[in-house]
Amino acid sequence: MDLTTTYRKPVRKASIKRKAPVKPAEPVPEPDDVIVCQKEKLAIIGTAETLPQAPYEDPEFEVWAVAQCTTYPGFKRGDLLFELHPPDYWKDPNVLTRINAWPGKTVMQEKYPEVPGSLRYPKEAILQYRRYHTTSITYMLALAFHSFKTTGKPAHVAMFGVHMESREEYSEQRPCCEYWLARMEEAGMDIFLAGGAILRAPWLYGYENYDAICYKLRQRIEGLTAGMNIRAEEQHAAELKKHEQKGAVTEAEYWLREAQTGAL
Repeated sequence: MDLTTTYRKPVRKASIKRKAPVKPAEPVPEPDDVIVCQKEKLAIIGTAETLPQAPYEDPEFEVWAVAQCTTYPGFKRGDLLFELHPPDYWKDPNVLTRINAWPGKTVMQEKYPEVPGSLRYPKEAILQYRRYHTTSITYMLALAFHSFKTTGKPAHVAMFGVHMESREEYSEQRPCCEYWLARMEEAGMDIFLAGGAILRAPWLYGYENYDAICYKLRQRIEGLTAGMNIRAEEQHAAELKKHEQKGAVTEAEYWLREAQTGAL
């Protein structure tokens, strides 16, 4: 044995630790109050005269409407209804029956057991922008604004049946509505207003002279246009009634024949 040979301690190979297989992360369910617009275009509907002019037949539009719209013959469809009054209003039996007769979803202050189709309005997410709301319409506008900020949709918002022309709406509701529309335009959203007094003035201050005759003519044109819309809605309602009565006559004739032949 050669004693000059340096002894080397055998090196043990490090044992390889096998890692446990990584389980895929389970999807985090979204809360019930996540409400966003699914389409590039959104129509927001109120109950004023331009309600029948909304793009109900255009599949590119998602439609949000105040819940009272379902009582108007000119209202043809809605993807979401908004009933943001407190329970002491909608717990009226007639109102509650109307809300639950709607086959779709209804956005409310909370998700209520009395309304199976209710969704909770995401108040906390909306109030981060500004605590300024005087009407259901502004909550709808703010939600559309929030949807655009978080998803990029809707890029275009059209308002029908929202005029804000009465004294009460002018003093409290209209400025709030205009505030949220300004936020939306500033963010890059395109806005269309079907009619009414929102974001409108009879003349351009400093550049146009106030002319009482022109102002009255503008008012007359708007009044006549509103009257035409009302007549069209009444005509539509009359046509529906006519078809209902025609169906009732057909049914009565059937039972008359059954009675005459002794089948009853």
